[in-house]
Amino acid sequence: MKTNDSKINKVLDSIKKWTEGWYSAYAILGLVSAALIPVLLPLMIISVSQSLANIAWVMGSFNLGLLTSPLWGNLADKKHAYHHLFFGGFIVLALGLAFFPFGHTLLAWLITAITLGAGVASVSTVATLFVVEFNPQNEWSSRIGWLQSFNGAGQTLGLLLAAFFSGNNLFNIGLWTGAALLIPAILVGHLGLPAKKSEVRQEHLIHHIDIRRIVKFGKVEFLSGGLIKHSHHINLAGLRNLAKLLPTNFGYFILSWFVSSLGVASFFAYFPIVMKSAYNVSPGLTSIIYAVAGAVGITLFTGSTKLSSRYGVKKIYRFGVLFRFIGFILLLILLHLKLTVVPVLASLGFVFIVLAWPILSVTGTTLTAELAPVNEGEAMGVFNASGAVATVLGTFLSGPLIHIWGYIMISILGCVGLGLSLILTAKIKTSNTSQS
Repeated sequence: MKTNDSKINKVLDSIKKWTEGWYSAYAILGLVSAALIPVLLPLMIISVSQSLANIAWVMGSFNLGLLTSPLWGNLADKKHAYHHLFFGGFIVLALGLAFFPFGHTLLAWLITAITLGAGVASVSTVATLFVVEFNPQNEWSSRIGWLQSFNGAGQTLGLLLAAFFSGNNLFNIGLWTGAALLIPAILVGHLGLPAKKSEVRQEHLIHHIDIRRIVKFGKVEFLSGGLIKHSHHINLAGLRNLAKLLPTNFGYFILSWFVSSLGVASFFAYFPIVMKSAYNVSPGLTSIIYAVAGAVGITLFTGSTKLSSRYGVKKIYRFGVLFRFIGFILLLILLHLKLTVVPVLASLGFVFIVLAWPILSVTGTTLTAELAPVNEGEAMGVFNASGAVATVLGTFLSGPLIHIWGYIMISILGCVGLGLSLILTAKIKTSNTSQS
């Protein structure tokens, strides 16, 4: 009992030391942007338009809006408009959610979806800058770790809310609830924010942060490994050197990351629909499974680091890819079976796909730091851009394919992308023989 009390006190002390009141606002952002939006938007779109292709266009537009993060980062830095962009993002997101159910045309949805993505990007970008621009460098890892933990906790709660709204076909009310929850987010968002720019300017995260220290910090991230986690770290310097990087071991890894992200993008755009229509798993149950799998997956962030140290980061990365590949293979096979256990087995495949993310997140970031032939900042820029661009392209391109050939294309795209990823990673040679 004393040991448990000691652990609880240690966590509470860590929260008190490394967090601020505005972290609660970031938790609400996770609830809305990483749970209510990806679950409820596809369900609402299909219920109104009856078009599978529209889902790809709308969710692709949302992801496209997320790619505006570098714009907000540069604007915040040059104009010192941190507070305006932080709260402005919340306001734009709230207005977009409130308006979305009233837009019954594809054009209205596309414009609103891009706006929603831009709002999320603005908040998430500036939130990270609040940490790295206003705190000593030796505090970045702990503060960013807790920032991500708050966001992940918000997503878990949001998935439970999404289960309720989707289970009762209350898609519009769910989106309006998300808009309403952003009001208290704006109110608590003022708590503990830096009042003014510090006199001694801190350098940006992307240039100097020790990526490996971040990886080793036990944290929660977006459970699917979606775009938001990386979009505010896209770095143009690394992209300019992309051609030089491709023939290297790092290049093989980046291609591996790109094709895997490209392959799974459609699944995370369609998952509440495909689980219901193809495998008879209700969106409410899918959301609950997603939340539970995410909670279990928290242990895999630190566990993956330990396993990488023991068996080599490349092997654990390939295991993560293989684990997600098995999930897609299972979903592909189940499409051709008419068994009563299909919903159970499909749920298992879904869990495999979700649980693979902590493994891929930790090992992917570590491989970026270890294989980079340039500085870590540029390498992380290429790493993050490859996943972000692949997610946008994969979402948009999947629409016509799914419209023509149906849900089977989601599993096929996942299997092809992850299969190619496994082939590419086999070509990577690491410095440590245990990692080869």
